Amino acid sequence: MVRRLLVLASTFAITLGLAPPAHADDVLLSFDRPATASSEADADHVATKAVDLDRTTRWRSGHDRLQWLSVDLGAMSTINRVVLRWGNRCAREYKVQTSPEGVYWRDVHTVTRGHGGDDNINLTAFGRFVRVYMSRPCFFGYEMNEFEVHGTPGVIDTTPPGVPGALKSTTVTATSVRLEWGAATDNVAVTAYDIYQSGQFVKSVDGTTLNNNVTKLTPNTAYSFYVNARDAAGNVSQASNSVNVTTPAAVIDNEPPTVPTNVQATPTANSVKLTWTASTDNVAVASYAVFRDGKQAGTSTTPNATISGLAPETAYQFTVQAIDTAGKRSAFTAPLQATTQRGRDAVGQVTKIADDTDVPWGLEFLPDGSALYAERDAADVVRITPKGEKTVAGHVPNVVSTDGEGGLLGVERQGDWIYLYHTSPTDNRLVRMKLVDGKLTNHEVLLTGAPRNKFHNGGRLRFGPDGKLYIATGDGQVPQNAQDLNSLGGKVLRVNPDGSVPRDNPFPGKYVYSYGHRNVQGLAFDSRGRLWEAEFGNSIMDEINLIRPGGNYGWPACEGTANLCDEPTFHKPMWTSPVSAASPSGLTIVDDVVYLAALRGQKLYRIPIRGRQLGEATSYFEGHFGRLRTVERSPDGGLWLTTSNGDKDSIPHNSTTQLMHVNLR
Repeated sequence: MVRRLLVLASTFAITLGLAPPAHADDVLLSFDRPATASSEADADHVATKAVDLDRTTRWRSGHDRLQWLSVDLGAMSTINRVVLRWGNRCAREYKVQTSPEGVYWRDVHTVTRGHGGDDNINLTAFGRFVRVYMSRPCFFGYEMNEFEVHGTPGVIDTTPPGVPGALKSTTVTATSVRLEWGAATDNVAVTAYDIYQSGQFVKSVDGTTLNNNVTKLTPNTAYSFYVNARDAAGNVSQASNSVNVTTPAAVIDNEPPTVPTNVQATPTANSVKLTWTASTDNVAVASYAVFRDGKQAGTSTTPNATISGLAPETAYQFTVQAIDTAGKRSAFTAPLQATTQRGRDAVGQVTKIADDTDVPWGLEFLPDGSALYAERDAADVVRITPKGEKTVAGHVPNVVSTDGEGGLLGVERQGDWIYLYHTSPTDNRLVRMKLVDGKLTNHEVLLTGAPRNKFHNGGRLRFGPDGKLYIATGDGQVPQNAQDLNSLGGKVLRVNPDGSVPRDNPFPGKYVYSYGHRNVQGLAFDSRGRLWEAEFGNSIMDEINLIRPGGNYGWPACEGTANLCDEPTFHKPMWTSPVSAASPSGLTIVDDVVYLAALRGQKLYRIPIRGRQLGEATSYFEGHFGRLRTVERSPDGGLWLTTSNGDKDSIPHNSTTQLMHVNLR
């Protein structure tokens, strides 16, 4: 009788959500902790139902064979026991895995002949995240009443370190720079410092090291470094100040390259292809600059270039210079005249609409053919006509810069509401304002909490054909955010126009539409209503992805098709590019052709959609206009294109930028 009463009491405690007594080394760690899953059948069967100690509730998966259920213990913990209480749908094959950050997983227990019921697994493991990775169901789908993790808890720490002290460079050589900085503070301890170069991760050093030599740099090249502090819990500080350095030439070289020879021209309606015989140099030729009518119109690292955006049936004069690794320039070639043909190319004539002294970021057209664009650093929304006439529609409150890429970013419109995505003192957020008589009023905050940092702030907005608003976010320089379904960072979010969560989102109750992204700045829909996305890689590959609801795109384990990309639940990119050739920001689609604006690559890509794939990419304007930020389809069927030169310091109105119109065939 006593035993029966004890069992009934224990069952009653579990049903009420009460944790049973435990020994010091067998504490229930998973109760009411954040839980996520690869899929959730509906709002009544979400991942958190598996950690609530209520056996009348359960998590239930979607129908794919590969599924996972994960719990965040909040701190690195010693794990002694895992209890899996399966529902009606069990796993025949599964693994129990642990991870320190929710990205890289270690198998600690494997089952190949599961049969459901309760699995009580004794083991010894260490980690903050524990997950069950299921690869073969007993019948179809998976269902778990309770996912219990027992062991010894660590110290939960959610406070990031302070900003590192002043960063400076002390020694600069042709291929290296020595950096020094002041210590950051933390409520527990700083365990590492992460060194970045213009948003690209370079290396980490331990938390007691306050200097480092960054090597393998390129001579005669400008760099911008900063440092973030990190603690043992994975919390990351805001960034230090930036230090700008230019490496000197590797050798003293006062001898310029020889002049290119044998320049030839092949014109079309809107472009001229130039070829020439390569120059020579006592060290090496680095690149060529092409001039049109006395102004630079392109660059190339090979002895050929295509100058696009020209007017048809027009005569132009071209010259070419060679440039060596020390920056020495050859004399100009003899002028060569070429006349464009009649007609129109696929990408046609470029016409300047207006200049700007800030950074035009988001761009959205109004019914009358004019457009609104966001000035990133000034936090103004400017109305501009196709003739270049500008008026300020309003100033967006609470926008702050990050001395990098934060500020006033995306712009979209639905009716009289103008939706804006911007950096605040604490996060990145979605707001909207009403456009009344050409002025912005009625400021409303709709969504907060997307992570912010100097770089990796995302920012593009796009209304879909379903009437929902899609938001591109960055990982906030915390890579594990991208894999955390409880974080808004490193995601494509899907939001109702009033800021609420759509009921048919892939993860019930969450804004997350897709995840595993690094820094998304391009979103566009094709004629079939499919969403395409462009994101920055770190140092290997940029990506264009075809987005699937609930899809995992791999970052930070996978970059493009490099590193640990063999996880079968990751979706592969449709197109990749070396980061030096792209750094993609704006993305638009016209007649099922993708147009991609590249910052570092300083070019516009044209890529046709071929079913579920992308065709061959053609590039335009390389080196002519500088960094290209935003591209949008214009009401006349062409493109509006913005530049982003002088955009690294967040100081309002100290940039040299343009808005341009591009004809399309």
